[in-house]
Amino acid sequence: MGSQVENRIAIEQNRLERIVLLRAQRRLYSRAKVLQTVFAVLALLLPALSVIVGPSLPAIRPYVALGSVALLLFEVVYLLPKLRELTRNGAKLQEQFDTEVLELGWNRLASGAKVDIEDIRDIGDKPFDREGESKLPDWYEPSVASLPISTARIICQRTNVTYDARTRKKYADCMFFVLLGLGLLLFVSGLAQDRTLESLLLSVFVPFMPLATFIAREYRKQKDTIESLTTLKSEADKLWDKVLKHAPPAELAADSRGLQDAIYRHRSSSPLIYDWVYSWLRRKNEDVASATAKQLVKDALRGREEHKTA
Repeated sequence: MGSQVENRIAIEQNRLERIVLLRAQRRLYSRAKVLQTVFAVLALLLPALSVIVGPSLPAIRPYVALGSVALLLFEVVYLLPKLRELTRNGAKLQEQFDTEVLELGWNRLASGAKVDIEDIRDIGDKPFDREGESKLPDWYEPSVASLPISTARIICQRTNVTYDARTRKKYADCMFFVLLGLGLLLFVSGLAQDRTLESLLLSVFVPFMPLATFIAREYRKQKDTIESLTTLKSEADKLWDKVLKHAPPAELAADSRGLQDAIYRHRSSSPLIYDWVYSWLRRKNEDVASATAKQLVKDALRGREEHKTA
């Protein structure tokens, strides 16, 4: 019985039209990350310029401070709204992939309109390089194909939540130490140049404010997102308990739809994570996700057999 194909997740997730969705999603997120990186580099250059060039060119300090204020305004007026737009559309593309692969209807009330087909094709038709393309097939553990769709989709939803949580925990820790390290480095560099407190404030800390504000805000967002993911995991675990207690498929499907709405809301408002973080943690995270999914499949199959013989 375990070898019987009971849903089409393993097949549907690897169809070309699904791969196109994943490509488009990644490219939208990549555009957002490029914008965020440009801002971060500019925000880092300002205090570095002040510390390195400031002692020999004191006249540059007011302009660096002015540049810092301008960068903060640029972030508020343009960068943050643009990042929200790209993130929301990337979340919609992932939602479309999930609803099609996991056989969940599109909830327009929760997710709004889908991304236009023309935009999806324009962004997602061109393949990545070999390494990039290799990351797209088998988005979900293929072994879930041995379960009914009402059970398999819950495993996939739980995988989405736990994978994201593990990644964000590591990333948030990195951000905290980067902020602390940069602040200490700039402070020590300023003291080494025998600067007065007034000079430190004007030439070091004011230029550092855009970067410090950005990192601190992103760190706080990541921590808030982790708390949200903890709640989502709790809900997914409650659904899994229902699976083990043999709840009716219709009830599981309705609960999964509600969980999927919550996952979309989480994705559409979550802060970005750089690709190097995913690459750094990819092998370990995928090993954990695959092993966990396989164990849940075994538990579900064993529970079905025990229920039939009871």
